[in-house]
Amino acid sequence: MKLYKGRIPNDPNPLMDEINRSLPFDIRLLPYDVATNRAWAGELQRLGVFSAEEYAAVQETLTAVQAEFEAGGFDPLPDDEDVHTLVERKLTEALGPVGARIHTGRSRNDQVVTDLRLYCVERLKELGTALLALIQTLATRAREHRDTLMAGTTHMQPALPVTLGHYLLSLAAAIQRDHDRTRSTLDHTNRCPLGAGAMAGSGFPVDRQALADALGFAGVLPNSIDAVSDRDFCIEIASTCALITTHLSRYADQFIVWANPAFGTVRFADQWSTGSSMMPQKRNPDAMELIRGKASRVHGNLVHLLSMLKGVPLSYAKDLQEDKEPLFEALDTTLLCVRVFDKAVASATFNPERLAAALTDDMLATDLADALARAGVPFRVAHERVGAWVSELEAAQRGILETSLAERAQVFPELGENGAVLSFADSVAARHVAGGTAPSSVDQQIADLEQFLQTNGFSNEAGDPPQS
Repeated sequence: MKLYKGRIPNDPNPLMDEINRSLPFDIRLLPYDVATNRAWAGELQRLGVFSAEEYAAVQETLTAVQAEFEAGGFDPLPDDEDVHTLVERKLTEALGPVGARIHTGRSRNDQVVTDLRLYCVERLKELGTALLALIQTLATRAREHRDTLMAGTTHMQPALPVTLGHYLLSLAAAIQRDHDRTRSTLDHTNRCPLGAGAMAGSGFPVDRQALADALGFAGVLPNSIDAVSDRDFCIEIASTCALITTHLSRYADQFIVWANPAFGTVRFADQWSTGSSMMPQKRNPDAMELIRGKASRVHGNLVHLLSMLKGVPLSYAKDLQEDKEPLFEALDTTLLCVRVFDKAVASATFNPERLAAALTDDMLATDLADALARAGVPFRVAHERVGAWVSELEAAQRGILETSLAERAQVFPELGENGAVLSFADSVAARHVAGGTAPSSVDQQIADLEQFLQTNGFSNEAGDPPQS
């Protein structure tokens, strides 16, 4: 069915049809187009465009169209231009002039973006649920490893002793922000454009708030030009997805290194690893590598949307058809990455002995400088003295813990005979500030995360699905 044959009577050139046709990717919007048509039909009945009997027939036909879709009835795809044309064609074929009246007072401009927003609302809720599940997994693994010592690094160099629990919670904190961004993006997306028409508003007195309520939107977009031209929500979603996959990619990269037998600090379960077609001994952390690689695809989707939107004049141009493929891919890829990362980390085995083996004596230098500062030595002076002593030990190929307590007391008399006792466990325990690496602080961070999960409807013990 051609929607504009009165003005463009000739069949399109096959190449024009190919570049114009969006059904291969917007077919996934069919359930949402059915929902939009149901709500619109309700308003048309209220306005007298449909009788009660005609309205019932439209609803019945829409039910049949969705059932046909769910049964695979549109595989292979028909020749319709887009999913909206497909649904309208099915209505018209089934109901004749009654079905042909469904588009009264409506434009594809407001119809398309209504369907897209409905789709995104549902997918954002799904993504929020997956993020909550990942936070729960990280909190669970952090509790298991609240006391597991490991080497914290800056600049990829030894820095300070931390615990694995603390390290895992650093990702949980980032994912918590991602969840908050997802909620905020959901709020911006969950607004109804239907009734905005092509750009000036519908020529029929439809009740836009009633349409929003019927479709489950939280509100109505206030300006008809903005309602059909706005794709900020697409960019917000892609940006949120880009940040989520960036966070996952950074930690995936670290886990890839840790999985190397030279480090041997993590081993992923068989189901989240792969082998080699040639080398029988290989065990590759490909789940993490794929997450790291797919992050770049999501970043590209964001750039695609920004570049597409920046030059489109108000209110609508066909450029906006290019919003769907990058948006769909960003959501699909991000949700897949979150779920895979969650399952891979949940089943991973961490090696406390190998983690502890990476601790180096010089990581206690800060504790020594702190001890001097507590004894009244200005910290900058303490820093200089400890740094010089570490250099002397390095030249002598000795570590801090290879020196005796008496030797340390001689070099740093301000500390007294027992003031220079040093250990990795004591270093970690001393950092019990809010958010610190001490086990007591890790416990509090876990408790805060569990409160966050509970506030967002997550109940792991009861097995209830989280609500985002």
